[in-house]
Amino acid sequence: MRLEPRRAAAELDPYTPGKAAEDDDHSLASNEPPIAASPSVRAAVVRALDRLHRYPDPLASELRGRLGKELDVDPEQILVGNGSDELVYLLCLAYLRPGGVVCCADPPYRLHELVPRLVGGTVRRVPMLDWSHDLRAMAAVPCDLAFVCNPHNPTGTVVRAGALEDFAARARAGLIVVDEAYLDFADEPSRLTVLHLARQSQLVVIRTFSKLLGLAGARIGYLVGPLEVVDLLRRIRPPFSVNVLAQAAAVAALSDLEQRHRSREHVLARRPLVQRIITEAGYRCIPSQANFICVLTDREDDLVRRLWERGISVRPGKTLGMPGSVRVTIPSTHGVELLRKALGTVAPV
Repeated sequence: MRLEPRRAAAELDPYTPGKAAEDDDHSLASNEPPIAASPSVRAAVVRALDRLHRYPDPLASELRGRLGKELDVDPEQILVGNGSDELVYLLCLAYLRPGGVVCCADPPYRLHELVPRLVGGTVRRVPMLDWSHDLRAMAAVPCDLAFVCNPHNPTGTVVRAGALEDFAARARAGLIVVDEAYLDFADEPSRLTVLHLARQSQLVVIRTFSKLLGLAGARIGYLVGPLEVVDLLRRIRPPFSVNVLAQAAAVAALSDLEQRHRSREHVLARRPLVQRIITEAGYRCIPSQANFICVLTDREDDLVRRLWERGISVRPGKTLGMPGSVRVTIPSTHGVELLRKALGTVAPV
């Protein structure tokens, strides 16, 4: 066989998922919520099993209708995807020209860097200032797409909505995409979100059901943006990418306000505790507004290995484009105690 792959595909440094531990309490590598889906979600999925012999609604109309009411957005401005990652792929396929430029933070959320390179684009990584987006520098970069992850992954830092409004007015980007996957875990989400700009068709906002809503395994997310953007992405997307079970689970999860509150409060209550455990163990960390803490260490491999020897999986920063760090998901209540005990036996490295 003489078939050769595209250079961009052959040379790509692939995304490396977090390593799962033996149970949920020890798995702190993938920013998964420690609270499982509610009984109402499970019941909705069971009912949806009766429709497995039918293709799903290609546009997830019921879900878009529910989202439209909750967000005060025209459902036609909403596109549901197979996880928010599919939406990143679609945006790059649709708007990144051959040899075009994508602007993102350094370190980036990895897919904001990997997908543009896969489709033949160039990535301009703008170094962060004090571990936060340097929006002034990013605004000066001529580019097809600009990605802003807010709260940022992997640092957990945020930029205020006012700063993003100014960025949107000044940026030399053809299209701005703000990834708000971790927004619900911020102390004051309303002061960070730029959903109002997406509603006004000034940019695109991406969100996910994987974090607060506890549906990481279902793979479902959505974006809000200009009608012309949503229309184009509808035309190029796989027609049935969001399956029947995921759509049913998402509709039910939106209705379970108590579950959402419980998941958010769990993180808000335990995040400062986890940060204190880390610092008291002799490590430095970046103050976070997400459901994880980024630990700074010159010997990340040693820390990852030593925690793994105690059954705890965490995420090496080098797999996230941030060598010299380790990302630790906010765990369950029992997981917090497991982490405390493990760090108590691991000398700072």
